[in-house]
Formats: sequence, structure tokens, C-alpha cells
Amino acid sequence: MKGKLLKIESISKKFHNVFRFTRRTAEVRLKDSSKRQFVRHVLETGPAVSILPYFYDKAKKDWYVVLVRQYRPAVDAMCLEAPGGLTQEGKNLKKEMARELLEESGIKVKPIDIKIVGKQHLAASFCDQVVHLGIVNLKISDSKELAHLRENNHGVAHEREFTEVVVMSISRILKNSNLVTYTLAKFQVYDLARRLGY
Repeated sequence: MKGKLLKIESISKKFHNVFRFTRRTAEVRLKDSSKRQFVRHVLETGPAVSILPYFYDKAKKDWYVVLVRQYRPAVDAMCLEAPGGLTQEGKNLKKEMARELLEESGIKVKPIDIKIVGKQHLAASFCDQVVHLGIVNLKISDSKELAHLRENNHGVAHEREFTEVVVMSISRILKNSNLVTYTLAKFQVYDLARRLGY
């Protein structure tokens, strides 16, 4: 089976200078060579980035991740997430990840220290958003040293975004899968755990 996008029609103006709704006409060629056309409505958001900071606590002998907790009105819930946000096509992904990390957690890192580890589509049935994923080893030996990396500007007011930094061991998250319910964050933590040999 193969698919092909035939037409994109705008059905809304851009709002917040980023989002818009479109009507997309597509065609699928089935295994028997017949073709079928269909129409879907799509929310266009543009690309996004998400960065998962981590460090090894020498005294506790475990790896830790730094997440942010914030209220998400769309799901009426407090969500634990890796810091991240929208970006624009063509922007340097590592710089954008470093910017989002600083904005949401107050942690400052060099873009060169970030490793890009993949990308994910969050809601491919109705949204075009692709989230580029990164990780960064903070190279500290415990959570007390985290204070030296932080600045006091997380939860920037102009975005109407308020975040709380949460430091949690990977082993605790793996033992209790309900701690992180946001699907992307859960994927990121489990992927990092695999990379670290859990």
C-alpha cells in the first residue's frame, strides 16, 4: 500500500502565528493496484523539540532525569514532561533544545553537549507535528549540584507557562509506570534507560 498527498486547502487563518487547520486530500494505492481518495482535517503546528537532561548520582548509585511538571488545560491535568516546545522549520535543533531547557527548567547547557536521538509524531491521525528528541548528560554527581546549573528564569511569564522542576531516578520511574503518564515523556525515559543499560 502506498499513499500520496494530492491537495492541501487552508480552512482557517493562522492563530498564534503558528497553528492552522487544513483539509487534505490524499490517495492510497491498494495492493490490488486500485486507488482510493479520502479527505482528512489536519491541525498544522510546525515542528517541536524536547530535551531530556540526566545525570548519575554517585552516592545513590542511580541515574536521574530532570522533568518539568506543568498544568495542561487540553487534558485538565498536571503532566510530567521533558522540557520542550515549538520551534520553526530550519532552526538549529540543538540551540532550540538548549533554549527550551533554559526557559522551562532554568538549566543552562551548551548546544554542543546535546545529542539528538530521534523524532516522534504525537498524533499522526490529525496533526502534522514532529517532535525532535534530544538528551544531555549534565555531568554532575548529585541533585545538589543541579542548583549551580540553574538560573531563576524558568516558567517564563510571557508564554503564560509555569513549570516546576522535578528530579526523579530512572529506576523509580521504571518500577512505577504511572509516575509519568505523558506518552512522549514515558518514551523518552524508557529510551534513555535502554541507552544506559537498564
